Amino acid sequence: MKGLNKITLAAAIAAAPLATQAMEPMSDEAMGNTTGQAGVTVELDTQIAIDQVSYSQGENTGSFLVNDIDIGGGAFGNSLDIAINVDLVEDGQTPDDVKSGVTPRAIQRNPLNDGDALISLKNIENDGSVPVDAGITIGSMGLESKDGTESATLISDLNTEIFLSQLDIIARTQDLNGDTGTTGSLGVDVAFGIDNLDVKFDVAAVSLRGFRMAGKNALQDLKKDGDLDDPNDNGNKGTGSVAAQPALVSMDIGVGGAVNSDVDEALRVELDTFQADIWMPEIGIGNADSNTGEYASIGSVGISNLKLTDTTMAIYGRE
Repeated sequence: MKGLNKITLAAAIAAAPLATQAMEPMSDEAMGNTTGQAGVTVELDTQIAIDQVSYSQGENTGSFLVNDIDIGGGAFGNSLDIAINVDLVEDGQTPDDVKSGVTPRAIQRNPLNDGDALISLKNIENDGSVPVDAGITIGSMGLESKDGTESATLISDLNTEIFLSQLDIIARTQDLNGDTGTTGSLGVDVAFGIDNLDVKFDVAAVSLRGFRMAGKNALQDLKKDGDLDDPNDNGNKGTGSVAAQPALVSMDIGVGGAVNSDVDEALRVELDTFQADIWMPEIGIGNADSNTGEYASIGSVGISNLKLTDTTMAIYGRE
């Protein structure tokens, strides 16, 4: 054993210069090739259930309640599977440059700046060519007095399927005025579709069934049967509308002044674009049938190329 220990000690001493050489600092070029140039991906498989969300403005006010919220996959009850990509950009890159090889985004952005970050969401099972499919149900929304003895249901029985073919959040070093070193700002770009939205507006005795939304020139597709998220179904042209013709929302969010008052710091939302086609195949109105709970239909409504631009909203608290 003594001989073995001496051999081990001699080997360690002989290897020391080699180990020291191996531990020399990496060059900047070598370091750059090993520090996540391709970005970071977070995969998420989840289902969210919330019994109630309550909002009040103090102990002397009542509450606005949202009850029985469920968020999962498109087939209600299944999990929501998404991948979240986080990339720090180089000066002059666009979001499409950062995510080269992925299906081009429906909403394009100007080149970004050094220090900006791109957070993007996609379907966990593909390269982004198939939308994220999410199912949402909400039992009711309503009001309740502070002691809980009085209440009213405003909206109930909401359930829908939402497809996201693009969701980009751009975290910028510049604020809404283009200045740096202050609060920064967020850009949000969403390309989406809504399929089979059913909801009752109890407060107005109105209901919607089969509400659909996609992008410009999609109205005729929305009127046809078929899943909006399947680009491979050629049997009826209602399918694939979201992937090919999504509704678009592009906005910037940050700290800014109110629109028409002297408030200096508010949550300011600058909506650059909202564009969509909408199909409401069944609108119910009046008193609900005592047996079925359904409203009598008064017909359908189609809206072609609804577009909002250059819209600003400011949110702030009052004394």
